[in-house]
Amino acid sequence: METRPDILSFARALRLGFFEFTWRVQEEAWLPRFKGSTLRGALGWAFKRAVCIRPDGQCELCLVRSSCSYPYVFETSPPAEVPAFRGQRHAPHPYVLEPPPEEKERYMAGETVTFGLLLLGRAVTYLPHVILAVEWAGRAGVGRGRARFALETVCQREADGRTSTIYNGPSNRFLWEADEQRLDMFIRARQLQFSDHALERVRLRFLTPTRVRIGGDLQSELPFDLLVRSLLRRLWQLMLVHGDETRTLDHRALIERARAVPTLHQALTWCDWERYSHRQRTKMRLGGFVGEVEYELKGDARADFLPLLIAGELLHVGTGTTFGLGKYELKASGVHSALDATTTAS
Repeated sequence: METRPDILSFARALRLGFFEFTWRVQEEAWLPRFKGSTLRGALGWAFKRAVCIRPDGQCELCLVRSSCSYPYVFETSPPAEVPAFRGQRHAPHPYVLEPPPEEKERYMAGETVTFGLLLLGRAVTYLPHVILAVEWAGRAGVGRGRARFALETVCQREADGRTSTIYNGPSNRFLWEADEQRLDMFIRARQLQFSDHALERVRLRFLTPTRVRIGGDLQSELPFDLLVRSLLRRLWQLMLVHGDETRTLDHRALIERARAVPTLHQALTWCDWERYSHRQRTKMRLGGFVGEVEYELKGDARADFLPLLIAGELLHVGTGTTFGLGKYELKASGVHSALDATTTAS
């Protein structure tokens, strides 16, 4: 009897925590339409300031680099003992940024700005440092003119979708217990939303520019096997670097089955955006596709791929996830799907 790849068992080894941060604008502020790069830069600077013990800030000369939280989170190195990363200088970072979805640029004093941060593996235990970094970044100023922001609340999102406030800025109250949430818990909870529906098609709506490559070349189309290949590669690499244990997954079998899944509809457009790289001291143009693509997902294909597609909602897909790129929303798209009707109406 043929065995089928078990994404849920594989995902059990990856610990995670999803947190939402809300700043209160202190003075007129100007932020870019896509805020991912600005937020990532501000948080990286503030996080290093919060944890670095060297006056010159030079990580490469630091005796405690191997145990320091800053290089683990923001300058993640490939594990030397893992052959899959041999010859590579960088490894996937243990976080995914979800910038504010709105494209507004001008904020007045008193308004709020909310963004999400998914922490993975050991990075979950560094949440207090992350909160301190967000607070310091806001005080130092962000965006054009370095407007100031005050950290108002930090909320944690549970696997079942519930949220709870774990930090209150004005009162400086921090109420958080480092619980053991894992990727498979989020996948199982999300699957329940699809369980009562005649799922024959799924629609992915790409909300931020998505950069998927073949042999180094960016793609403007997304056949299902390319999507599956990209998601498996991301999940596998995150597990190797940030997972609690090494687990195996027959990725070849999944990719082979993915080739049989047809694309029913595709409406993807290219979207360019710019970011300034302080390290390279230059502006960089980064582009990716946004829009929608619909696939047929019948029978065994649902069991094979739905958990992986759900994992991708959290982890994003492609490159640039630390800026918030590669974010998509998964929807049932069958004729008899009440879920699709509900989400479309909302």
